[in-house]
Amino acid sequence: MKVEWRTEPQSRAVLEIDVPEDEVARAMDEAYAWLARRVQVPGFRPGKAPRTILERHVGTETLREEALRRLVPQQFAEAVRQAGLDPLSRPSIEVKEGPDGKGIHLTAVVDVFPKVELPDYRALRVPREGHAVTDADVDRVLEDIRARHGRLVSTAGGAARRGDFVLLTVVAAPDGAERLQPGKEMLAEIGGGLLPAPVEAALEGARAGEERTAELEGAGAVTVRVADVRRKDLPALDDAFARAVSDQPTLAALRDRLRERLAEERAQEEERALRERVLDAVLAATHIDLPESLVQHEVDHMMEDLGDRLRSRGLTLESYLRTSRKDEVEVRAEMRPAAERRVRARLLLEAVASREGLRVGEEEMAAEVEKLAGELQQDVPKVRAWLAERGRSEGLRESVLRRKAMTLLVEIVAGPRADADPPAGVAGDAGQTAGGATPSP
Repeated sequence: MKVEWRTEPQSRAVLEIDVPEDEVARAMDEAYAWLARRVQVPGFRPGKAPRTILERHVGTETLREEALRRLVPQQFAEAVRQAGLDPLSRPSIEVKEGPDGKGIHLTAVVDVFPKVELPDYRALRVPREGHAVTDADVDRVLEDIRARHGRLVSTAGGAARRGDFVLLTVVAAPDGAERLQPGKEMLAEIGGGLLPAPVEAALEGARAGEERTAELEGAGAVTVRVADVRRKDLPALDDAFARAVSDQPTLAALRDRLRERLAEERAQEEERALRERVLDAVLAATHIDLPESLVQHEVDHMMEDLGDRLRSRGLTLESYLRTSRKDEVEVRAEMRPAAERRVRARLLLEAVASREGLRVGEEEMAAEVEKLAGELQQDVPKVRAWLAERGRSEGLRESVLRRKAMTLLVEIVAGPRADADPPAGVAGDAGQTAGGATPSP
């Protein structure tokens, strides 16, 4: 067998394979023996019909098709082995007569695992960005808590202002105006976005009993009647308030606790943002010629995830498409950029793990299984058994390995966190960033 091969864009390989005549003859003999045992030829016991008679009975083309069914996959597998390729998808194979009419010639086109040309990421630098929690940050959270514990009281004839709630009835509205049908009563906050902006603007300064009219651009006029103007009565910010809304004894203690929580949340958010910036920086300097099959496979996964999320909310993909006024082709096209990034990130992190010699030990895997069991509120043996099915355990191991690679990249490109302990395996969670979401039973 003679094999020549070349690569094309999108990590596609084209193999030109010449199969000698003797290999074709051997395959024809095997096909005859196989068909002879299975095809009943009148006047002959199974397997005893001469080849010429069997060919007349089933047709020469049937014999040839059976021979090619056996021969082509074998020759393709051997050609791939000789070329040192790593196929990702089923090949497209064209069969022609061989040179000078002898043997056969195969042209096989197949996506192969792409080469990842890593940059010198140790020379890249992405600065860490830290923002301390200020008194103003704590004040904003306190005001949010205070607003949630406030109560609406009538202004007793006072004029409505931004932030007030207006109890109103729609008197007149143009056809098709969203949420504004004549006769409808509603309680709306001025500035809350429930009503069109012109209506909210017209309500500022209104008092109970008044009517206000606003023009909706290109639609017509809306008239509403104000029944009441209500304003939030907010509790005082004191120790009693702190005890009422938390387990803290004083307002000062509540402020300290809020500051700690905000600092933790901000640190986590900044670490997530840093991982994304590091990943973007390394990806920008990395060359990966993505095969189309990998991208489409990732889009398939994203469509499955979308379907799962919709079903968890009691919806279907069909209803989602109708509501969004899109078809599946459009949704898949919108997903494609994210799918490409997820595949590139996954390949990049696997290449980094290989270059850096990272491994996932059994203790790390055991800890990951226990963590997963806790998140799912399942027994560890049950989760372990579920992971053992259909290669899920290996998928989890690969996800952990990518997280380790992501953690190492951040430490190399941005430097370790000032408050971080020395790395001891897995830190952070770049699984989803890398397109490797943790599986769940």
